[in-house]
Amino acid sequence: MNKPLTITLAVLAMFLVPLAILLLMPLPTLPDPGKPAQVLLRQVSLIDVQDGSVHKDQDVLAQNGRISAIYAAGAGPKPAGVTEIDGQGKFLLPGLWDMHTHSTKLAPQTYHPQLLANGVTGIREMWGCMSEPDSFIACADDIRRWQQQSGFSPRYVQQSSFQINDGLEVPPNYPEFFRARTADDITQLVSFYAKSGVDSLKTYSQLPLITYQLLAEEAQKQGIALAGHQPMAVSLQQLIDAGQRSIEHPRLFLFECYQDAVDFRARSNPLSAFYGDLRLKLLEQQDPDKCGQLMDNMAQSNTWWTPTLQVLKMSAMANDKAFREDANLTYMPYILRQLMWEPDADRSAKGAHHASGRNLHNELYLLALKQVGQAHRAGVKILAGTDAGDTYVLPGFGLHTELAELVKAGLTPAQALKSATLDAARYSGLDSQYGTIEVGKVADLLLLNANPLENIHHTTQIHGLLFNGKYYDRQALDSLLQFAKQQANSLQTNLHLLWRLFASPLIRQQLAD
Repeated sequence: MNKPLTITLAVLAMFLVPLAILLLMPLPTLPDPGKPAQVLLRQVSLIDVQDGSVHKDQDVLAQNGRISAIYAAGAGPKPAGVTEIDGQGKFLLPGLWDMHTHSTKLAPQTYHPQLLANGVTGIREMWGCMSEPDSFIACADDIRRWQQQSGFSPRYVQQSSFQINDGLEVPPNYPEFFRARTADDITQLVSFYAKSGVDSLKTYSQLPLITYQLLAEEAQKQGIALAGHQPMAVSLQQLIDAGQRSIEHPRLFLFECYQDAVDFRARSNPLSAFYGDLRLKLLEQQDPDKCGQLMDNMAQSNTWWTPTLQVLKMSAMANDKAFREDANLTYMPYILRQLMWEPDADRSAKGAHHASGRNLHNELYLLALKQVGQAHRAGVKILAGTDAGDTYVLPGFGLHTELAELVKAGLTPAQALKSATLDAARYSGLDSQYGTIEVGKVADLLLLNANPLENIHHTTQIHGLLFNGKYYDRQALDSLLQFAKQQANSLQTNLHLLWRLFASPLIRQQLAD
């Protein structure tokens, strides 16, 4: 072996061997700084998310992870061994739920600490795997393990399948039935997911009408719900008629209220047309009468809407320096920010302006805000969800942003809070256990320093959290954020993410598509 080659190999080894060691070493586990406690909250103000009222000077006793008593301050006993917490001047809220998240394999190092530190105790997972394990995406088995083994993660209240998108989402060499090209494929696909224990099948944007209808029929037969994107070839009324449980994202009525929606939907690839002039037409050719009727129809159905307004807000704010330099970005891994979020935001910034000079991204975002308010007033059932993990949508922090967006859209603070507590629990069929502060319910409780009914931004003023039978004071919650920050800047964690990202067949297929 010649000397230059020997030197080159030695230099490579100097870099590659340490990297390989970092990849082989186990990642740090999320510490649980909570203190097991039977807790008596003294003189606290309870927020009733059902009617938006405040019940002042209440004592709340939480034992064995449940609310065991509520009484007027000082009117009840103090059981032995109970930890007293002074709640005077503070406000008690049910734990918040984020109804649209995307967990990765490294969620315990990256997402979970941010979620819990922000009082997000429940999430609806809108990602999943197919029949093969995935290196990057959290599969149903991962989530079950997190829930059963450690108990220190948010409650995964519902689990989705991976997206179903006319086969475009299926990597080579995966079972053919995932492409859903025949009636038999669809039967096998629904059976597979039903047996895997997911709660819903995730519809996606390019699913053809006939496939959607067959999928809806088979899902109903096998007792599993549809929830996800509105396929571009399927009208809102067809989704309602099929019994889709929820529709995700803010563009729903932008398209549905468009005067030429029928012709647009009939295109061979409607999604590819969502540029320039079409966006201008969506703004200028809305049919208010049609829009009102559709909202009324949806309000009378059992179909919910999760607007995830931050999806459009990112595009609208991509040119805003303060938005792009949010201090909370320090809690997200460097690799995700630089490899995925920054390029995506740069593309949005470049494509924001039309030839007319108008910022169409911003105008569409503002129109979506207006439509969320209109839909809510019409009676459409709204869920608070963030699309956590998408560009500039931070786990935990993003839910507080989404609540503020819903208020900006026209919901009252009380109505916004209800969408992330009682309504989220109702949608999930878990309102007998969660969603309000009542005796017998699970004591997932958020203690705030200020009243969020007066200002929705006060949901960020967290004094403490009761969760899973433990109490987390401000110091404990800050330690969770510190752990997230350490992992976000850890070479080992970022290497793991990078390797897992490129090793994932599902992600590679999604990027290719």
